Amino acid sequence: MNSLLAAAAVVVLYNPDNIVIDNINTYINDVEIVFVVDNSDQKKISIIKNLLKNSKIYYIDNHGNQGIANALNIGSKNAINMGYKWLLTMDQDSKITQDMLLKMTHYIQTHTASEISIISPFHANKFQQNSSTKELYSTILTTMTSGNLLNLDVFQQIGGFTENLFIDYVDNEYCLRSNLLKFKVIRINHAILEHNLGNLKQHQIFWKKFFSTNHSPIRRYYSFRNRLKIIELYQNNFPTYCQFEKSRFFVDIIIVLLYEKERCSKFKMMLRGYLDYKRGIFGKYHD
Repeated sequence: MNSLLAAAAVVVLYNPDNIVIDNINTYINDVEIVFVVDNSDQKKISIIKNLLKNSKIYYIDNHGNQGIANALNIGSKNAINMGYKWLLTMDQDSKITQDMLLKMTHYIQTHTASEISIISPFHANKFQQNSSTKELYSTILTTMTSGNLLNLDVFQQIGGFTENLFIDYVDNEYCLRSNLLKFKVIRINHAILEHNLGNLKQHQIFWKKFFSTNHSPIRRYYSFRNRLKIIELYQNNFPTYCQFEKSRFFVDIIIVLLYEKERCSKFKMMLRGYLDYKRGIFGKYHD
C-alpha cells in the first residue's frame, strides 16, 4: 500500500458480474496478493480467466457456496501462512476510493497495532457519501466486512469468523467478540469505501427515515436467525446494541410488508429463521 504496509486482500465471489473486475482493480495495486475465494455454485469462467491474467490473483474454488465466514477464514489463513499481518477484506460489489488505504494504514503506523482488531473505512452508499462527523476516526462497536483491514495476529488470538452463521451478522459477531476481548474496532471517517448494499432504497414513515435493502428471501432467513443468536450471545455484555437489534426485528417486518417485493416469501423465511433459531439449527439453509 504505497510501501506503507505489506498486506494481502481477500474478495469473496458469489455469482459475480463483470463489474467485479473493475472493483478489484481499484485496490489490486495497493496490496501484494488478492485471494479470490469463489463461492459460486456455477462458475463464471470468462470472469475467472480475466482475473487470472493478473499475476497478483490467487484464485480459490470453494466448490459451491460455503458461506461468507468460511471464505473469509480461508483468505485469512492463506494470508497468515504467507506471513502477512494485515488482510484487506472486500465484497465483490465494493470499490475503494483514492487514498482510502493510505489513510487507514497511516492510523496503523501511528497507533499501537496490537490493540486493534479492525480498521474500517466509512461505508458510503448512494444516500450517504460522507461521514457526518468531523472527527478523523471513531472507536466503534461493529462494522461491515467490506473494506476493512483485518489484524491477523488478533484473528489468531480470538478465533476466526463464526462459520455456523454462514452469512449475515458474521461481521457483527466478529466485531462484538473483538470488543469483548478488549480489541478495538476503529473507523477512519475520511477514508471512503463505495459499497453497494443490496438494492438500497430509502423510505420515510412519519418523521423517521428507513432503508430497505431488498435482499432475497433466503437472506432474510439468515438475517432473522442470526440476529437472534447474536442477541442471545451478547445481550449481557452489550445491552444497548442488542436492544437496538431487537427493535430492528419489527422495523424489518414493516419494511418488507410495506415496501418490498416477494413479501409472502420473505415473511415465511423470516418465520423459518425464527423457528430454526429456536431449534438450534445453524449453518447453511436446507429446505
